[in-house]
Amino acid sequence: MDRRIKTVYYLSIFTLLLMLTGQFYWLYNQYQYNGSKKADEMKQVCAKVIKAEERIRSDARTRAKPRNGEKDTLKININIHIDNRRNGPAQTTSTFTYDLPGKRRIRFSGRGLETEDASTIYNRYVNTRFRPFQKDVLDSLLIAGSLPPSAEFRFLKKTEVKMEPQYRILNRWRKELEVVYCSNPMLKEGVSFIIPIPVSGVIRTMAWQLLISLLFLCVLAFCLIYQVKTILIQKRIDGIRHEFMKNMIFEMKQPREDSSGKNFLRLGNTEFRYDLNELKCGNERVMLTSRQAEIFKLLSDAPNEIVPREQILLAAWGDDSYANSMALNVQISYLRRAIRSDESLAIDVIYKKGYLLRVKL
Repeated sequence: MDRRIKTVYYLSIFTLLLMLTGQFYWLYNQYQYNGSKKADEMKQVCAKVIKAEERIRSDARTRAKPRNGEKDTLKININIHIDNRRNGPAQTTSTFTYDLPGKRRIRFSGRGLETEDASTIYNRYVNTRFRPFQKDVLDSLLIAGSLPPSAEFRFLKKTEVKMEPQYRILNRWRKELEVVYCSNPMLKEGVSFIIPIPVSGVIRTMAWQLLISLLFLCVLAFCLIYQVKTILIQKRIDGIRHEFMKNMIFEMKQPREDSSGKNFLRLGNTEFRYDLNELKCGNERVMLTSRQAEIFKLLSDAPNEIVPREQILLAAWGDDSYANSMALNVQISYLRRAIRSDESLAIDVIYKKGYLLRVKL
C-alpha cells in the first residue's frame, strides 16, 4: 500500500507541476498576444505623431523668410518594370531626378514609389534642410498621445528607402517598439528610436485572464493539499491496521491457557498473572498487552539473569529488525512504569547484551 501511495503522491505532484507549466505558458502567450495588440495601437499613434512633427517643421519653414532668388526645379522620370515570372504583383521601379540650387542634381530610384511621392520626398528634403528631425518635439507629441517618451534616439543612413515608418517589436526584458523613419529619403537619411510598451497597459488588458488563472491555481493547490492530506490519513490508518493484524496474529499463535492459577507468579511484592496479562502490587492493578506480558514473562522466567535482546525480539515479534528493536525500547519503558510501585523490582539495561529483571530477595 505504501508503494501505491507514493506513486499516487508523485503523480499528483507531477500533474500539478505540468498544469502549472501549461498555465504559465498560456499566460506568457497571452502576454505576447496582448503586447502585440498594444504595439499595433502604438503604431497608429506613432504614425500620427511623425506626421504631426513633419507638419510642424513644414509650417515653421513656410513662416520663415523665403530665400531670395533660389528656385528648385523638379524633373521626374518614371520607369515601370513588370515582373510576371511567378504571376505575382507588378514590381514598379521609379526614378526621380531633382535639379537643386547650386547646379546640384540628385537622382533617386526606388521600388513601389508613386508619382505623388516625388513631391513628398522633396518636401522632406527641404524640411530637413531647414530644421532636422527634433527629438524634443517628438517626445512632446508622444506624451500628448498617451505614450512614453522615446529612447535611444539616433540619426542613421538608410540603404533602402521606405516612405512609411517601419516598426519592429523587440522582446527584451520588457517589450519595446522600435521605429525607423526615413526623414530625408532624397539623401537616404533617417531616424531611429524606441518606445517602451507599457507593461501596466498589457496587464490591464489581460486582467480577467490573470484572475481566472489565479482562481484556477488556488483550486489546484486546494485539490493537491486535500489529496495529500487524504493520503497521509490513509497511510496512518494502514499503519494502525498493520499493527492490529500483527497483534491479532500474535494472539492467535498463543496457546490457550486456563485461569486455574498455574501461571500465577510472585516477584517481590508483585503478582504476575500471565494468562490475564496483569500485574498486581497491593491494591494497584496494571493491565498489559499480550506482547508486554510475553516480554515480562521472558524476564520473570530468569530473574536476576540477563535475557538476550535477540531472544526477546524473536519471541515477541518474530524478527530482530531495527524497527522492532525501537518498539522493544518503548515496551520496556512501559514495563518499568508498571512496576515502579514495587521497590523490590527493577528492569536494567545491559549494554549490547540484553535486559535483566532485578528482584530483591
